[in-house]
Amino acid sequence: MQLAAWVILCGGFALSFRSRPAVSLVAILTLWFLVPTVGSPLITGQPTGPLSMHAATWLIVATFVVQLERDPAALFDTVARHIYAFLALGVVIAAAVLTTLTRIGGGGTVLLVDQIIAPVMFFLLVLATAHRTPALVSWLRIALLSLAAIVSAVAVAQWFSESVLFYEDGFLTQYWFNPDNRRWMGVLDQPLTLSMAMCVLAPLVAGARAVIQVPLLALMSTAVMVSQSRVGLVIFILVLAYLVLFSRTGPFAKVGMVLALSAAGAALLATPVAEGLLGRIEDDTGSFAARSEATASFFASWTDYLMVGSGIGSSYGVAEESGLSTSLESSILMYSVDLGIVFAVLYFGVLLAFVLKYANRTGVRGLGLAALLAVLIPQTFSALGTRSAAGILMWAVIAMLVAAGEHQARRAPRDDRVPGQSAPLRAVRQ
Repeated sequence: MQLAAWVILCGGFALSFRSRPAVSLVAILTLWFLVPTVGSPLITGQPTGPLSMHAATWLIVATFVVQLERDPAALFDTVARHIYAFLALGVVIAAAVLTTLTRIGGGGTVLLVDQIIAPVMFFLLVLATAHRTPALVSWLRIALLSLAAIVSAVAVAQWFSESVLFYEDGFLTQYWFNPDNRRWMGVLDQPLTLSMAMCVLAPLVAGARAVIQVPLLALMSTAVMVSQSRVGLVIFILVLAYLVLFSRTGPFAKVGMVLALSAAGAALLATPVAEGLLGRIEDDTGSFAARSEATASFFASWTDYLMVGSGIGSSYGVAEESGLSTSLESSILMYSVDLGIVFAVLYFGVLLAFVLKYANRTGVRGLGLAALLAVLIPQTFSALGTRSAAGILMWAVIAMLVAAGEHQARRAPRDDRVPGQSAPLRAVRQ
């Protein structure tokens, strides 16, 4: 009954904003960032089972159905513009559905929908909407940075209060969660998801006013600290270097920014906030060894998964059978087992192809780097192999990248074109 009410509410919301789908897209991101998977049953009433998809997934489906009825041409035109990418994604999804339903009896269907199917639908919706509403990329950027600030603030508050604050009953059911470790996640699903979000979204701060840029980066860096992610710390430092080096300020201002950031970083590392992270750097508690064992285990039997996988979620069982105490600790390795190596490479290959094609063509500072990190960081942990905001974050940033690139292409000057001259002749003249 509760799920039916939520579906009706999603349908009504999508219908109310059918002429302004950007509102629904922002609402979807807001749900994913502020309602973790363990909190979704509070909305849908479905803690387990084949209908226990995240609350935001139902809104994605409702928005997609409404837009398909209202403006099917926009969706079809988007598919046509990227026909090879969508064909490849269709093949991957078909393979994922078939292997998941036939090999593990559909047990991974919810994960498949939340992390692959719904995010791809969201990607399509963003491109279709942005083609007619160019300002959408800017709106999504503002929304994501605002959500990053909220999630970071919650994570810092968790550290100070030594309490989960939100969704405590749900988080206490997770095997990995231990409040005594003081490793926090805000209202995202895991500490590493928090770290990923901060690292991916930090480049989007480029171009913001200093009065916003400095405190927001300070808040986001503190969130990375309380997540205790070592990889996240290294990436965040590199992102800060990028923001300084490629800022539009003069050399003296850049030197000042470097000195200020260095002083702030040193001060932050000297505070109790950094104790947990520094402790993990001194003693990785077997984390590096676990990743090495997971990688070795995969390559010892990679031929078993070359063409056909065992279904979404099956990589956990394979890791357990191999004697590992963790997952395979990499999204592409997990998807290689789940889908088959060929389909996993095809899936991430499509994402990387979008990055390579549009990274320098967007006109939005920092977006190319954000998209690259959105694809690479999930390969350092089980980001897309768990029910988390990682999938929607990755596809949202890629969608922004492609939409901005297409917008720039449409704005490209055409003064050098001679009326009546064919495209080949123009190419020769150029």
